[in-house]
Amino acid sequence: MELFTRVLLPISSEFPPRNIFGRAKKFSDIFGSKIFVLYITEEKTLRKVEEVAEPFLTEEQLKEMENNIIDKNKEIARIIFEKIKDNIPVFRREITYGEFSDEIIKFSEENEITCILTEFEKECFLNYSLFEKIKIPVWVEAKEGKKIVIGVCSNLAPNLRVPDVTLKLAKAFGYDSKLIYIIDVEEKAEVNEKGFKEEKSIEELKKSAEEFAEKHKKNFMVEITVGGIEEKIAEFAEKLNPDVIVVGREMKKRKLFCKEIKMEMVEKIKNSLLLLN
Repeated sequence: MELFTRVLLPISSEFPPRNIFGRAKKFSDIFGSKIFVLYITEEKTLRKVEEVAEPFLTEEQLKEMENNIIDKNKEIARIIFEKIKDNIPVFRREITYGEFSDEIIKFSEENEITCILTEFEKECFLNYSLFEKIKIPVWVEAKEGKKIVIGVCSNLAPNLRVPDVTLKLAKAFGYDSKLIYIIDVEEKAEVNEKGFKEEKSIEELKKSAEEFAEKHKKNFMVEITVGGIEEKIAEFAEKLNPDVIVVGREMKKRKLFCKEIKMEMVEKIKNSLLLLN
């Protein structure tokens, strides 16, 4: 899949990941993905240390301390790279320093990254600002679920990429697939395939959902449900325990998947999420 051609694994000096390397190997084995690993010494970590030490150290001593921290993190990065080789023998590696999401975006643009693979940390997940800034898909790795891929569609999205990605991903993994169509009546409107929104009655929204199910019944079992999108996603995740849930980020046309709601989704749902752009 083109989506996984060039996959970036960003590693924070504050929260090194534990579970993404097995998934990265799977991408490499199945899709022939080229894997990039970027270790980022977080600027905010150094600033916190400097705030505490500044009253007691000269400018020269502060600079020396900063260099020592950066050097120590470079050594940690090299140790992590060696451990990654147990799963992925061939990958491109780089060490950098700066603000986490900014460094990811810069690296992604310079290296034509097609997908970012990361994992959830309760205290710090990509500073969450990455959700607002990045233009490419983000895979958030969580616990391994059952062999099923769920795609989430709704009346508030064009629903163009989700069915295609869900089907291809399930076939590549050898998993079952399922589409969930959520009628979100909080906003009685429908977004068409061109991205334009039109006010609709509940009856019209239900009819569109049935037409969607009919269109895709050849490839999927489609389940139609009514309710809030983020709540329904969590409900199906709990019930079906899929390996990954594919969510179309185009739903943010309603600002549905703003940074705060994405945070809530990632914290609430215990399964992996693929957030498409």
